[in-house]
Amino acid sequence: MDADMKSIDIKYFIYPSYSAEIEKELRANGINSLYSFGYVKLRPDINVIGKGKTGIVALFDENKVIKIRRTDSPKETLKIEAKIQQLAYPVSPKVYLYGENFILMEYIRGRHLTRQENIETIRKILMKARMLELKGIEHKELSRPYKNVLVNEKDAYIIDYDSATIKPNPKNVTSILSWFKRYELAKMYSLGYPLEKIILLL
Repeated sequence: MDADMKSIDIKYFIYPSYSAEIEKELRANGINSLYSFGYVKLRPDINVIGKGKTGIVALFDENKVIKIRRTDSPKETLKIEAKIQQLAYPVSPKVYLYGENFILMEYIRGRHLTRQENIETIRKILMKARMLELKGIEHKELSRPYKNVLVNEKDAYIIDYDSATIKPNPKNVTSILSWFKRYELAKMYSLGYPLEKIILLL
């Protein structure tokens, strides 16, 4: 971690308005400060890694990030998201701790997905999408995987389980194939062709 980075009190990461309830829960779990890091502006002097409709994601330490529920979030709790993400591991970042208003998780360093990926990377992503299906998880955001898949030299990871649900017949693989414009392969998979055979046709 950069020696110049300074920790900032946790209350400044409660967004967009202050909540004593959220601050109390974070401090009760030993979360007292975070680092200003990332390309997304939270406040004039604070940057974060991500900011969405239900929460912000900020750097906790060199190996962990934290999602904190927004005070204007349409969701009253992050517990369901955290439990689904736990089930998704190791496809997802590992969850270390969670509560009503936060998820402390593994920090995955990587780049976002592009349509110019090599075949090996596409295969890895499809296998991860299939692993979610075998666990009964439908991610629901993989029709736009450039936002929800991180790739590094080791592997590919599916992140952000904000919209994910547990259901009988998840459709993660067809979403990924369609985004890569492999429409015929997506149709074949939906008709029951094994993923192992479809991967050979990429």
